[in-house]
Amino acid sequence: MGVTEELIERARTGAPAGECAIAVEGGTLRLAVLLRPAVPMSHYMGILPVCALGALEGLRPLRGDLALAWPGNVVAPDEDGHATQVACALGVRAGTGEGGMFVVCSAGVELAPFAATASGELAHAVCSAVALRVDAWAEDVSAGRGVAGPVAPVLSDYFDALALMGCSCEVVYPNGRVAAAGTLTAVDVWGRATVRLADGRELVVSPEQASLR
Repeated sequence: MGVTEELIERARTGAPAGECAIAVEGGTLRLAVLLRPAVPMSHYMGILPVCALGALEGLRPLRGDLALAWPGNVVAPDEDGHATQVACALGVRAGTGEGGMFVVCSAGVELAPFAATASGELAHAVCSAVALRVDAWAEDVSAGRGVAGPVAPVLSDYFDALALMGCSCEVVYPNGRVAAAGTLTAVDVWGRATVRLADGRELVVSPEQASLR
């Protein structure tokens, strides 16, 4: 059983928010953190960008050249200086159990970009920062700042952290086929990306439909 599945089982039996599960597999640190944000169920679909911001904030003190790749990976520059190397891949899974609704945020942190940092310190940096960012987001939603959409309370910070914002990119379907090419121009309050095509048309993409590269 992986760390995500382990934590989901604990969440279903009422484990409290903030609990983590950690393992090292080869050159990757696998971790998961349990979150119980008091937000409407509809807002759970916007939690990945929030978690990504948290992970970025936790890792940047350890490496300052990190950015975000839509919708929710932390990336570092490659040898050419382009922010395309995934340093921390994130995912979220929601469920319900004895303690009510929950989200488990999983992360795979590549150890090579953080060679000078112990795996325990890396795990603490990511888990604590994700939990803090999600708690702050839930407070904003409760205060009415998420009425427009779940990503609204963090949209400005998320926009600023995206490595591809204003840059050329390709829209890639899950099967690997390139659907279109253009410029990433915006992300909306539901976490959808807007790509402006060469002919001026705008393509709005959800994370379920495609990825950007």
